[in-house]
Amino acid sequence: MNVDQHLKVAQWHIEQARLHATSQHSCGCPANEHYQKIIDEVENGKVEEELVCSTEK
Repeated sequence: MNVDQHLKVAQWHIEQARLHATSQHSCGCPANEHYQKIIDEVENGKVEEELVCSTEK
């Protein structure tokens, strides 16, 4: 994906999180391995630039 596409996906996720927090929205989003890697990096303060978009690190 290019930068613009990444930003659009991020915007979609932020809006989904806002909706989940402010309504009776039922979340069906699975916390798969890719998302768990992201959650772990954010919680550990280790968000680093990835030069290749891959979950194979």
